[in-house]
Amino acid sequence: MNGGNYKKWKRDIECALGLADIDVTLRDDQPAGLADDASDTERRTYTQWERSNRLSLLAMKKSIGEHLLSGLPETNSAKEFFDAVGKRYYVSDKFEAGNLMSDLSGMKYNNSGGVREYILKMVHIQTKLKDLDISLPDNYIVHTALNSLPIEFSQIKTAYNTQNESWTVLDLISKCVSEEEKIKRESGQSALLVAHPGPKPKRSLGNFKKHHPQTHKKAQNTNKYVNNDQTQNLGVNKNGFKKEIKCYHCKKPGHKRFECTDFQAWLEKKKKEGNPLALVCFESNLVNAPINSWWLDSGVNVHVAISLQGFLNKRKPSDAESKIGVAIEALAEVEFVGTVI
Repeated sequence: MNGGNYKKWKRDIECALGLADIDVTLRDDQPAGLADDASDTERRTYTQWERSNRLSLLAMKKSIGEHLLSGLPETNSAKEFFDAVGKRYYVSDKFEAGNLMSDLSGMKYNNSGGVREYILKMVHIQTKLKDLDISLPDNYIVHTALNSLPIEFSQIKTAYNTQNESWTVLDLISKCVSEEEKIKRESGQSALLVAHPGPKPKRSLGNFKKHHPQTHKKAQNTNKYVNNDQTQNLGVNKNGFKKEIKCYHCKKPGHKRFECTDFQAWLEKKKKEGNPLALVCFESNLVNAPINSWWLDSGVNVHVAISLQGFLNKRKPSDAESKIGVAIEALAEVEFVGTVI
């Protein structure tokens, strides 16, 4: 007993005393005192009641918090004590019904415990409300359960809304459990990662935007899960990067900027002049960070994750979305495209 669970406490006490066969004191009145010429049956009845009264009183006091026990009347009768607890902590049916309705309407499935247990909790609340003379039809439970499921169960919702037949609660549980198993299988397959070749020296993101203006115009404003651990400064191009290698410094083909002798000389000149470069990128793949962390960059419109954690929904990428061009001039395979809060 904690003050707010009287009905459950009452059921538990009655069950425990009944199983122990010491609930006579709650069912029968106290027998009259024994006379000198009392029969053996009367003596056994009186002894049984006395034992029941003593043990039941001890059991009830032991199950009540100390701070609540001090406010209850002192009595040697287990029945009187039991009734006193009921008068003090009984909750009206209207108040309990209001709490149950509020709990039912506010339930949301958070992928913990399994969808079967989640729907059965709703059925349990439905049963408790029925005991309070509030009958909710099964259709209401089915609608409420479907509306409270996350977006991963959108196919189940669509199937229900497009069919003329009504589902029972058992039908709903069966279909939702099957869908949840399917989601788990797909998630397990998509969560596999593969090794990626070691990173090459990076070029500036500013030059990437300058020489690939169409990349950012065509990029989708979405989140993409990539089977790759390179998560820094990403761009996308429908046809990937051009195969022709061209230096972004001297504009000559055949080599890259970090290999360019003119670029190295320019760097040395800037260093001597005391005007260092402002670096705008960093090696996020070398930082020891949890796999579920995000590197936020307001300057990009394609966001890449290496984990499916937090995705509200996911779909297979289209042909134009199937590859991501990363800053090391490689193409990373896109596993899924989806929405993340």
